[in-house]
Amino acid sequence: MPKRCSAPSCRGSNTLAIAVCAASMLALYTSFDPVPAGEDLASDQSAAAAEKAASFVIQDEVPVPPDATVVPNTALQDHDQVTDAAQSAAVQPSSASENVVILNDNEAIQFTTLLLQDGLNYLQSIDKYSTVFTKQERINGDLTDTQIIEMKVQHSPGFGVYMKWKNGDAGRQVLFNEEYEDSQMVVKLGGLKGRLLPAIKLDPRGDRAMSESRYPVTEAGLMGMLKQIVAHRQEDLNRGHGVKCRRLPNQEFDGRNCMCFVYEYESPEIHPTYRKSLILIDNRHHVPLMARNYTWAVETEGLTAEQLDELTLIENYSFTSINFAAELVAEDFSRENRRYRM
Repeated sequence: MPKRCSAPSCRGSNTLAIAVCAASMLALYTSFDPVPAGEDLASDQSAAAAEKAASFVIQDEVPVPPDATVVPNTALQDHDQVTDAAQSAAVQPSSASENVVILNDNEAIQFTTLLLQDGLNYLQSIDKYSTVFTKQERINGDLTDTQIIEMKVQHSPGFGVYMKWKNGDAGRQVLFNEEYEDSQMVVKLGGLKGRLLPAIKLDPRGDRAMSESRYPVTEAGLMGMLKQIVAHRQEDLNRGHGVKCRRLPNQEFDGRNCMCFVYEYESPEIHPTYRKSLILIDNRHHVPLMARNYTWAVETEGLTAEQLDELTLIENYSFTSINFAAELVAEDFSRENRRYRM
């Protein structure tokens, strides 16, 4: 007959067993990422493509007139905001070439605005998509490190975005869904802090949320960047002077053929923030895949153009590995998603 232990010794053994079990569970939990394997949006190749995008070098920066064949005549007719002059310039060949026309600065800006408005129409037809967002910004005068962020975006039934950092504070997650009544963004830190500390809620436009970003999470994604660019181009057109627009040769970016445009402002009086802007527009969907902006320098004497750009970079954004057919569901934009542990 087996021996029975006394009650005090049994309780001591049980307490020890529970403590060992709890320690084992904690070790298991802190040894693994809170998001299960296979849940990452991007592969190692996607992360490598994002890193390459951050340092993408525009080739052959020489003035090139816009190609009249990039926008079909039917697309031009679909946009009410295109003036007769811009429409005529965009479809009529010059005497020098049957495929090339020469536009003045305002007409070139109208041309790019038309492309971007067409891209906006396309994005408005997309309910959800996934992408890898790469950004580098100047915050309070200091240029941040490049951040690579996996992103899921929802346009309908309401705006929602989920982001997860691949570098820096790797594993950090941010979730926002405008359908929530409190209108807060949820933030969960990466690494050990994220495993030990609970997620927090922040006002998307509050000081704490905006201390690490130039734009709120409510404007995240392709559509947010596109609307910002269109707003600047509309301001340029309304002003009617003070900015030069030129088209550079097409560039291949993340496997996509892109049109490349550069805008240069004459002085800080014309635009106090931007000295120069460069965008790559996908030739198929007319959405911007990269936007790189430069501010003004206090002292420019003795600097080459490359040194000036390096000194004055203020915003560098790009989108790679875009999947407009991603199979995303409402749970991907929900705080109740158990995979997020938020």
